Amino acid sequence: MKRIGLMIIIALICGVVLTSCEKENLEQEVKIEQSVEVLYEKLETAFQVSSTDDLKMFFRDWNVSFSSNTANFIKQDKITEAIFEIYKEFYSPLNLTNLGNWEWGNSLNSNSKYVAVQNKIVFAELKEEFFEIYFYQGIYETINFDTICDFRPPLNLRKDKILYLTPNYEKSLNMFLGADPSVPQGDIDKRYSFIRPYIPILCGHWGNYWHIATHPEISRIFVDINNGAAKVFFRVGYQGGEAILKKKSNSWKIEESRATWIE
Repeated sequence: MKRIGLMIIIALICGVVLTSCEKENLEQEVKIEQSVEVLYEKLETAFQVSSTDDLKMFFRDWNVSFSSNTANFIKQDKITEAIFEIYKEFYSPLNLTNLGNWEWGNSLNSNSKYVAVQNKIVFAELKEEFFEIYFYQGIYETINFDTICDFRPPLNLRKDKILYLTPNYEKSLNMFLGADPSVPQGDIDKRYSFIRPYIPILCGHWGNYWHIATHPEISRIFVDINNGAAKVFFRVGYQGGEAILKKKSNSWKIEESRATWIE
């Protein structure tokens, strides 16, 4: 605990911040992160001088600054451990057609150096028999949803391709890209083209916002620990889908996944 206090003091002196999720997980580990303003300024400066070297450094620093959550955190209880295992099996951003048929095919995240992993996961324990009817008979109102913040799961991807998205990085990217209708469209296009080789950000279907996390992005997970079953609700581009996973021989596997809606 003395080390934690010292790190907080250092953070205050250096003018950096600890995100709210990190405050929740101080017992697990302390990470010092640059402020939104500092991160934005790095992006803006690189863009204004057309420096691909500075942009490479921005993303490389992001990549090496964050690693997956500790084993103690992941295995703190059965439901948390299950969520991490399910996500690792499910998340294949470079092989989207394994999850269904999408208007983008398998090209949504192509030709980018990194993928950005969502920062939070919403989940709930629910009996498998209710997976298909959770919106009916008053079931939804009884579900106790929980959230894993500062979510940094181990993945079936090379470490040098992974960016763990934090609130500060997400805000700085939104500031850089601009969601304000008053910003000239041509300038937004130039900014998007500048960073697209590094991260597959997608413009919101209704405009004026961005999908920063690399899809598939999970909105919620239902887990039945006793029966080894899970249902995942997710988004790919401007479509959404549902997947069923089962645990067999101590590992989770996707049994079914399909697109169920489109914007």
